[in-house]
Amino acid sequence: MFKEVLISGVIVLMGGYVYYKYKSEDIEIASYEVQNRKIPKVFNEFKIVQISDLHNRSFGIDNDILLEKIDKLKPNIICITGDLIDSTNKDFSIALKLIDELSRKYQVYNIIGNHEQKVMINKYKELYKAYFKQLKSKNIISLENEKVKIQIGNDFINIYGLVVPYKYYPYLFNKNYKNKKLDFNKNDIEKQLGKINNKEYNVLLAHTPFFFEGYSNWGADLVLAGHVHGGIIRLPIKGGLLSPNREFFPKYDLGEYNIDKSTMILTKGLGGSRMIPRVNCKPEIVEITLKCK
Repeated sequence: MFKEVLISGVIVLMGGYVYYKYKSEDIEIASYEVQNRKIPKVFNEFKIVQISDLHNRSFGIDNDILLEKIDKLKPNIICITGDLIDSTNKDFSIALKLIDELSRKYQVYNIIGNHEQKVMINKYKELYKAYFKQLKSKNIISLENEKVKIQIGNDFINIYGLVVPYKYYPYLFNKNYKNKKLDFNKNDIEKQLGKINNKEYNVLLAHTPFFFEGYSNWGADLVLAGHVHGGIIRLPIKGGLLSPNREFFPKYDLGEYNIDKSTMILTKGLGGSRMIPRVNCKPEIVEITLKCK
C-alpha cells in the first residue's frame, strides 16, 4: 500500500512539474494603445515591442518560441528594458544569440538593468566586460544616458535610455536601504539626460518603475519599464505580492500607469527569481501601438 501511495505521489509531483514547465513557456502578449497629440501623423500605428528581464532564460531552442511570438506582432522597433542576463550566471550566450536574431530583422534599442550593473561589481566583472564588448559590436543601439531620434521623413520621435544608478536599487546595493528614502527626481534625471524638449514626443526606457514621478516631472511622454516581474506571485484583486525592494504589494507591479501627461507601461517581463517561481504570473511580451490624436 505504501509503495502504491509513494508511486502515486511521485506521478502527481512529476505531472505538476511538467505542467508548470509547460505553462512557464506560455508567453502572454499584453497590448496597449498610447495616444498623444505630439505623436506625428506618420507615426500613427507605429508599433513598439518591449521585452524585459529575460534573466538568461530561453523559451525553446535558442528562444525560438519567443522569437516566433515577436515576429507575429510585426513590430517597427524592439525595446529591451534591462536584465537580459542574470548576475549569478556567467554564461551570456543566450542573451547574445537573442540579440543576433532580433537585430537581423528589427532595429533594437537596449538599456541595462540592475543585474548588468551588479555583474560589474561581482566576481564575473571581467567576463561581463567581454560580454559588453560583444554587445557593443552587435547591430543594436545601446543607450546609456543617451537619446536617439527615430525619423520617418521629416518627422521624428525621441528615444531616451536611462541608466538608474545602482545605489537607487535598495536592498540589492544598499545595506541601509530600510533607513533611507531614495528619491531619483527630475534634477537627477536632467544631470544624466539633460533637459527635455516638451514640444517633441519623448519615450523613456528605464529599468525600474519606482521613480515614475521623477520621470513624469522630467517630461517623459511614455515610459517603458520592467524590474518588478509583475510581483512574482499575483493574487486575485490585490495584484503582485513581492517587490524587488523586499516589500509586499509594490506600488507599481504591472500594466499602465498615468501621472499628469505621462504614461508608463510596466511589463512583468520574461524571466524571474531563481528562488521563487512565478505564480499566476506568466511571462510577457508587450506590444505598444502609438496613436496620433
